[in-house]
Amino acid sequence: MEKHVFLKEIVAFLKDELIDVYGDPQSIIVKHLRDPEHVDEFTLDWINPGKPEKQKIAETSKAKAIVVDKDVVFSEVLRNQGKVLLVATNPKLAIAKAGNEFFVEKVTPGIHPTAVIHPDAQIGKNVYIGPNAIIEKCVIGDDSIIDANVHIYSSVIMGKHCTVKSGAVLGGMGFGFEKDESGNLFRFPQIGNLFIGEYVEIGANTCIDRGALSDTVIGDYCKINNLCHIAHNNKIGMNVVITAQVNISGSNVIEDDVWIAPNATIRGWIRIGKSATIGMGAVVTKDIPAGETWVGNPARKLEK
Repeated sequence: MEKHVFLKEIVAFLKDELIDVYGDPQSIIVKHLRDPEHVDEFTLDWINPGKPEKQKIAETSKAKAIVVDKDVVFSEVLRNQGKVLLVATNPKLAIAKAGNEFFVEKVTPGIHPTAVIHPDAQIGKNVYIGPNAIIEKCVIGDDSIIDANVHIYSSVIMGKHCTVKSGAVLGGMGFGFEKDESGNLFRFPQIGNLFIGEYVEIGANTCIDRGALSDTVIGDYCKINNLCHIAHNNKIGMNVVITAQVNISGSNVIEDDVWIAPNATIRGWIRIGKSATIGMGAVVTKDIPAGETWVGNPARKLEK
């Protein structure tokens, strides 16, 4: 659906992101965000700081309002075109925040009639729970979105502003067994919790297990893509990115700001240091120091 937003509203919303504003935003109307090939006069355009010829891009854009970095000058050409430059330290972050605020369709809070909710579940304010979701005796923070067919077990304590996409299973029993003298497998107790921080996003059909005797912990602002598995007792820090089809065995410590690329596998009982990067398809079998990039099978440090 096309919007009708005054640019001055966007400027007011982005006040903490903007260094300066050049031109007059008062009468300009923004209707949409668009890719570069379809920009028109009603687009809130933006220029990636890594692009060459940023000045030329700004001067030839059809948009009246453009988010730029400080390298783009409010030239006579831009002034004569009646354009407005919104100068930001991080134009992509500014466009993301404005886009989510003004141009993304928001889910209306509420509980779908087909959802199954435990009477003692603690559900915060402005929460959406979708069709056929199963919500056991858990805690769900304010402003969270729980999509269709999600199962959240009683072991889960989830913070505010979380999003859980369709088919995810959170807080089920982990895969832990012990053999008797005859080699027969018996389940080890899985009685810990799953703590999920604030502003966490969990992808479709992802499974995150509760702890065994300790807890599984997912830190604030973590983003977990579709079809991932995170086993019991993992301790995952803040702002960790776990992309699609990652498999994380139990009892790892993954520190803040780690990036894990698609199809990576992490063995278990491993520490991955702050800001480390794990490459596509890597099989991690030993600790990874902070800030390093490891690739391959078995994973090894990528020398620069």
